[in-house]
Amino acid sequence: MKPIHLDSQQRTELEQHRRQTHDKRIFERLCAVLWAADGTPRADIADRLGRSLRQIGQWLGIYRNKGIEALCTIHSKGDPGKLTAAQVQKLKEEIKTGRFHSSDQLRAWIAETWGVTYSSSGVKDLLRRIGASYHKVTGFLWKGNPDKQKGFVKKYQRHKREVEQEGTHKVRRYFVDACHPIWGLELVYYCWLLVGQQLLVGVGDGRKRLNILGAYCPDDQEYLDIRLTRDNINGEQFVNLLRLLYERHPEAVKIILYVDGARYYTKPVVKEWLKRHPAFRLVTLPAYSPNLNLIERLWKFLRKRALGRWHKTFEAMQAAVSSVLDQLSDYRAELETLMRDEFQIVSQEERAANCAA
Repeated sequence: MKPIHLDSQQRTELEQHRRQTHDKRIFERLCAVLWAADGTPRADIADRLGRSLRQIGQWLGIYRNKGIEALCTIHSKGDPGKLTAAQVQKLKEEIKTGRFHSSDQLRAWIAETWGVTYSSSGVKDLLRRIGASYHKVTGFLWKGNPDKQKGFVKKYQRHKREVEQEGTHKVRRYFVDACHPIWGLELVYYCWLLVGQQLLVGVGDGRKRLNILGAYCPDDQEYLDIRLTRDNINGEQFVNLLRLLYERHPEAVKIILYVDGARYYTKPVVKEWLKRHPAFRLVTLPAYSPNLNLIERLWKFLRKRALGRWHKTFEAMQAAVSSVLDQLSDYRAELETLMRDEFQIVSQEERAANCAA
């Protein structure tokens, strides 16, 4: 069969569907396409998923010939349902607008629109059958300027070509940002429990915080940081990070740092240090644009891996953070996809269309 080739938009769409789906069958289909596009042999994909080579081939063929919507549609051989094909298509179009916040709301709309009644469990079966799932909407910062974001991406790609031409030993690039895990205050979460059960989770008082100022290189995945338990992140601490980068790569002729609008990046002590070290160049991200800062994804990964469980002491939380940040090579397979330098920018047209809906 022909290989699977994905452009950045197609890959982003597949990865978003994979993160959002709650249907194992659809998750497996999306994994198969993404892994095939990464060059994984189909026999290995079949072994990972416990499926036959023929099944994997069918899924890839569906995606290649009919696209992601067909791939994510599970065709049941049972009851064809109470709605016609045209009604199902209309229902899917309405679901895409995000107007239904509960299955009961959708059930009432079906009854009002077509006079067709479903039970509470019946409408949920219908939704699963047509490829719908219940998940969070994707938020974005309304104040972010998409034109400025696109301008940053063009500059970023120009820097990337420069690295490819000169080599990472001469040109270094880092996304820089701070993260502030607070002991015991990120532990209230949702989980499945028995009806009437109360699960108690101890939390801290919010007074103990670990301040991390990190730098992540998108070209070779190097990560460096400073961690503080008493001091706050300020201009002096940022200079300490700059010194760390300089000591690690004294041969570099250019070190580009992508930073947000935090005030400590422009403190006099920073400006003075940069004057003495002209190889360092700060590139400020557009305002309200965390979607452009790759290291934000690393912080999200850190919270998932190290901060989603109870740590009896502040020191235990520190150890959990270190077990992740100091051993990122252990998570290479996950991070290769998560830290891919592809940026989602919501255009003015998409904003108008989605927010109007």
